[in-house]
Amino acid sequence: MTRGKASFGSVRRLPSGRWQARYTAPDLVRHTAPLTFDTRGDAETWLAMRRSEVARGVWLPPRTAAEVLTFGAYAETWLADRDLKPRTRELYRSLLDRRILPTFADVTLTAITPAAVRRWYVYQPTATPTARAHAYGLLKGICATAVADEHLAANPCRIRAAGTSKRVHKVRPATLPELEALAAAMPERQRLMVLFAAWCGLRFGEVTELRRKDIDLTNGALRIRRAVVRVDG
Repeated sequence: MTRGKASFGSVRRLPSGRWQARYTAPDLVRHTAPLTFDTRGDAETWLAMRRSEVARGVWLPPRTAAEVLTFGAYAETWLADRDLKPRTRELYRSLLDRRILPTFADVTLTAITPAAVRRWYVYQPTATPTARAHAYGLLKGICATAVADEHLAANPCRIRAAGTSKRVHKVRPATLPELEALAAAMPERQRLMVLFAAWCGLRFGEVTELRRKDIDLTNGALRIRRAVVRVDG
């Protein structure tokens, strides 16, 4: 069992190979981190956060295990409290279930460190950069609310540009002859859908919800008032 003395508290390597962090707080009680860590650096980072809390006078005695708020529980409340469009809610639900909760569901909010977020981000599939960026953005947004709610002292999501993505495949717009051929190949009642989508930049949901009253021939205007969305279930 390897032991090490940090500038604040101490860390030790357990027989399992993971690292444990402990420190003596202002209440003169020796506290142990609620979780073990992959590396010594992660354990020392956790100790540094506790030391910062002590120095700033915001340190509080750790709560009992039953009172500790996990990320999974907080995320469920966060999602339930949001006024979201059905498609957005479905997206967030999918990102949580498939990408975020498998790692952080049972982790307490205060145990989510910048190092833990970086490790999680590194292992997100790079073949789907948009979903990867959206997942990071969602995690960062939930943690930002936790900071506002005073559950966290600072947001652990600090990876620059992680919430943006580059297009994997370059999209080549259709040429005018190709567009004409595409419209001509459609059933007559659906040809305008192709032209509206191409020339007005409308999404499929916006095109399919157009009504005659949305087209103002006098003023040459097209009004987008509605859009249809598809959600699972």
